[in-house]
Amino acid sequence: MNKKGFTLIELIMTFALTAVIVTILINIFLVIRDLYNDSDLKTTLIVNQGNLSNALNSKINRNNLINYSKCDEQDFCFDFSFSDGTISRLVVSSDYIRFGEYVYKMLEGTEVVNPDITKRYVDVSDNSRNDTFLIIDIPIKNKRYPNENFGVKVIYQYNSNTLQI
Repeated sequence: MNKKGFTLIELIMTFALTAVIVTILINIFLVIRDLYNDSDLKTTLIVNQGNLSNALNSKINRNNLINYSKCDEQDFCFDFSFSDGTISRLVVSSDYIRFGEYVYKMLEGTEVVNPDITKRYVDVSDNSRNDTFLIIDIPIKNKRYPNENFGVKVIYQYNSNTLQI
């Protein structure tokens, strides 16, 4: 007798094998999607870090800072005065960082952790040399990358004998 068909066992094995293959493919797809999302987030954070660093460094280190003072707008708000007569305001809030015209919008899950501005004096024997550092530190953390800092640290070196900041 010539039977042309599938047995019940063959059909069950075909469906079981197909289900295993589909499950494996779905898991691979989900892992690749998560990797893409993580790398996209990290890339965005790094690009934003570079843009913020460029905005701060280009203005502060290139335009001869002459003074800075605390403003009353926010908890972390400073006005920076430059030798060309311009003033740029640095405001750090939970939603954004603004410096002059540049605005850095915080991504979801991202926060600024303890921003700080400090001065450090270095003892040098020659009074004509730069002896003081103004350090602006704005650490930015993301929940997905808790051990990484996506913030900026700007260091402005000047001579305290000729410039009183």
